[in-house]
Formats: sequence, C-alpha cells, structure tokens
Amino acid sequence: MLTSSPSFVSGAAVLILFAHLIIRLCSATAKIPGPFISNFTSLVLKWHELNANRTVYIHELHKRYGPVVRVAPNEVSFTSIAALKEIYGSGGSGYDKTEFYDLFQVYGKRTMFSTLVKGDHAKRRRMIGDRYANSNVMKAAPLAGIEERSNKFLQRCVESPDRTADVFRGWYCQMDTPSIVFKYD
Repeated sequence: MLTSSPSFVSGAAVLILFAHLIIRLCSATAKIPGPFISNFTSLVLKWHELNANRTVYIHELHKRYGPVVRVAPNEVSFTSIAALKEIYGSGGSGYDKTEFYDLFQVYGKRTMFSTLVKGDHAKRRRMIGDRYANSNVMKAAPLAGIEERSNKFLQRCVESPDRTADVFRGWYCQMDTPSIVFKYD
C-alpha cells in the first residue's frame, strides 16, 4: 500500500515538519524577541521548570532581549507595569487564558477561574455577577444583623471589663462541625 511505503512516510513527515516551521515562523509571536528555539518548542522552558529555575531563566532572557520576551511558541513574558495592568487588570484583559488554568478545574469541570475563553467567562459572570455587586453586598438587611450582633458584643465587653472569655471554644466548635456532619472514609 501507498501509506506503508517508507518514501511516503518520510515525505509526509518532512511535509508536516515544513508546515510546522512555516506556521511557527509566520505566527504573531515569531516577531517577539526571544531565543530562536522558542519559536518551535517549549522544551527548553519545560527543562528549566523541571530544574526549578524557570524564573531565573526568564529573568536572564529579559536581561538579554528586553521587557517583552517569547519563552515558548505560545507563551510571552512581560516585565512592564503597563503590560501587567493590561493582562491582569480587574477590568479584564481581552485575552484568553492558557491551558495552565486546566490545573484549577474542579472534578474535571471549569470554574469561573479556570474558564479559558473570555466569552465563556463573560457569560458565567453575567449569570452570577449581580450577587457580588457592591450594591447587593452592602444591602441593609444582612448588614443589620451583623451590626446588631456586633453592638451586643461590644456592649458586653464595655459592661464587664474585668471578665475573661474563652473565645476559642466557639471557634473550635465551628471548626469541628465538618467532622461531625460529614462522613470520612
């Protein structure tokens, strides 16, 4: 058969390698300064991760190439404050997250934090975001209960300055509740 001939297999391998090289050399990150090898593979970066000196390696790259460095085919490192604000700012960056965030899935499901695509994150945020809005958090009803209990506590403290109390007893009871409620195997 044609697919089992050595010349076909080697030709296909060369074609795939050539296509990979063209894609990497024409990608947007190819124009970013960095080691030439990081256009094609992240093995060098992985090697430094395994040897626990990734940060030192990236720092040395920044010394050599400047504030923006390509460290892998799809990974870029920045050292400027402006880039930090743009990427990690509270208003959102406009960038999708990398596969690194797959580490933060819960039972194989994406959470708000581990959602990779910005659009999917925005949909989830719209569904639950109102609960965390400052206007809802600061509503009078929940705060009234907290304020009432706080005032009672403060009043008792003022009325009995010579008395002591074991504050850890209540804390321990709260911390021990899961061992009573949930079964551990």
